[in-house]
Amino acid sequence: MKHRGSFKLLAGVFSLALIAAACGGDDDDGGGIETGEEGVSAGAVETVEVQEGGTIVLAGEQEPTGFNWLQAEDNAAWTAYFMENVWPTPVIQLPDGSFVPNEQFASYELTSEDPQVVEYTINEDAVWSDGTPITADDFSFTWESQRHCAEAADNPEGTYNAATCNGYDVIESVEGSDGKTVTVTFAEPYADWVALFSPILPKHAFEAAGNGDPVAGFNTGFKVETVDLANVVSGGQFVVTDHQPGVSTTLERNPDYWGDDPATVDTLLIRWIIEGNQQPPALQNGEVDVMFPQAQLDLVAQTRAISTATTFIGFGTFWEHLDLNQNNPHLATLEVRRAVALAVDREEIVQRLPAQFDPSAQVLNNHIYFPGDERYVDNSGDLGVQDIDEAKSELEAAGYTLGADGIYTHPQNGRLSLRIVWRDPNERRQSTAQLIQAQLKEAGIEITFAPQPDFTFLDEGNFDLALFGWTGGSTQAATESIYVSDGGQNYSKNNDPEIDSLYEQANVELDQDTRADLMNQADVLMWQDVHSVPLFQVPELLANDQEIGNVIYNGYFLSFSWNMGQWGTVAN
Repeated sequence: MKHRGSFKLLAGVFSLALIAAACGGDDDDGGGIETGEEGVSAGAVETVEVQEGGTIVLAGEQEPTGFNWLQAEDNAAWTAYFMENVWPTPVIQLPDGSFVPNEQFASYELTSEDPQVVEYTINEDAVWSDGTPITADDFSFTWESQRHCAEAADNPEGTYNAATCNGYDVIESVEGSDGKTVTVTFAEPYADWVALFSPILPKHAFEAAGNGDPVAGFNTGFKVETVDLANVVSGGQFVVTDHQPGVSTTLERNPDYWGDDPATVDTLLIRWIIEGNQQPPALQNGEVDVMFPQAQLDLVAQTRAISTATTFIGFGTFWEHLDLNQNNPHLATLEVRRAVALAVDREEIVQRLPAQFDPSAQVLNNHIYFPGDERYVDNSGDLGVQDIDEAKSELEAAGYTLGADGIYTHPQNGRLSLRIVWRDPNERRQSTAQLIQAQLKEAGIEITFAPQPDFTFLDEGNFDLALFGWTGGSTQAATESIYVSDGGQNYSKNNDPEIDSLYEQANVELDQDTRADLMNQADVLMWQDVHSVPLFQVPELLANDQEIGNVIYNGYFLSFSWNMGQWGTVAN
């Protein structure tokens, strides 16, 4: 799991990662405007008839450093956005959050729960673009390359330096009986099994990229500065045919694709336009057809003004929150943490920030699930709305007295002054910090600003309050490192054995309804402990030329590129 600065990062398509940081209007104001339903669902998946052939140009925001984004150093969302259309996956997550088999490639079945066994059946016709059959050996290599994180921490060059090992590290064996049938046996139950093996890696290509050493191939063989594109073989609808650093990456329809639904377009050209404010002019001038920059109000306004564009604002699984560092002597006291949570007016923050993009934006009241998900429950209790009087009562019950300057003090811990930290520059987080500062002052809590140039303040614990974000929602096991007592990303340093126990139960519970209940029980405790304060889902901006059809937002899976093979020019 990775820190995110100005770009999205992710360890795997269905994992959790750290992040830093169509619009309102009508046809008289510019292009067609769409907004997502509440939560992460963007409505029903409906497609239109499109013409075969041609070229679509996509504005790309984060140029890859390597095509193997499952390697820790090259783990970037934008690489996954296009490479998930190159390397195949047995599962697709729809915009409503449901998982379905990618039946063009493979089917899967949970055949035993004790021990847990999953059987995959690969399409008999499935081959890599160089003609090599896709077999159980590729599944086995995908597992082997992502189960050694503990060893890689001490020896990142000598073993597979994978971005995450979640799930792969509890698999006992991956075996193939006839080349096309794969039996995966788990050493212990793993509830998020359906999200594994996304994508499948071509074993022979990684061996070739490492001159016979698959470890070297995985770690360095797909770096953009040295990669041989002949090794970037495809088992999907597109194949990478060219990469010009600083300029573009070219995908072409895979001529050897064996599935029933090959890509519609001949060529998908990704133009790397790193500065988001340059993307709307490129869309307006016809230089690009699709763009997915980080949502900023000025970009939304620019895009709304383009009469030939369809613009969509979605609320996906990127979400902002406030961490409270319990190593701080003030915040070590539960009453002080409750006072902070009670003093924050999250509704005002939502109205002042994400609701400016879309009025359907809402306060997030769960640490694990999102609005629109049937598992989502508002567990915030009495911390759900601002209550300044109650915040002051909590402080006074903890021995604080209000000073003449309106700030509380404690006889041992002194003045109640807290530093709020975020990675700078980030205009949205700066605005959030300013709102929190004014709100907490009403409750007698002083807030000072300490923006930092990177995310090292989290690992170092150099903060009192930390404003940053997570992305997740597809799998819940990955959240364990955030909320269990010894979790590597438990920056709040909350210690709650009951939460630990609930995660232990939930992560081996294969009944999804029971598991959701366990996770919501854990969320209740997170609120009671004031581990952190969820704020809101971050709005995402997707825009495309109206002549381009089937560009559909998916807040759970690959945002905009999950169905790239269906894109095309709308048929007349």
